[in-house]
Amino acid sequence: MKGTKRLLFLWFLLIFMLSGCGKKFDPDDYIGKTSAEIIEEYGEFDYVVGDMETDGLYRSTKGGYIYREKQTGFLGTSEEEFFFIYFDENGIANKCDYGVRPGG
Repeated sequence: MKGTKRLLFLWFLLIFMLSGCGKKFDPDDYIGKTSAEIIEEYGEFDYVVGDMETDGLYRSTKGGYIYREKQTGFLGTSEEEFFFIYFDENGIANKCDYGVRPGG
């Protein structure tokens, strides 16, 4: 009986890991940092709405990293999914959210 419970637990753990249900991005890693600090630590954004200011900061806009690639399957094609980081007028990250590229 103990072996069955352990095997069942391992199956659930494997399914959870393979399904991508775990979050790959933690908002606490980004909130409060400037866009320049984030880019230095994690690399250039995969998608940005707006332009970088002359001082090297993104202000009043959002930048995103791809966390799920576009996939083509039997039932059609899924969209790329992003982890977006929103910046205030001072260029400081104040919010994070998951979503798709605006405008499709």
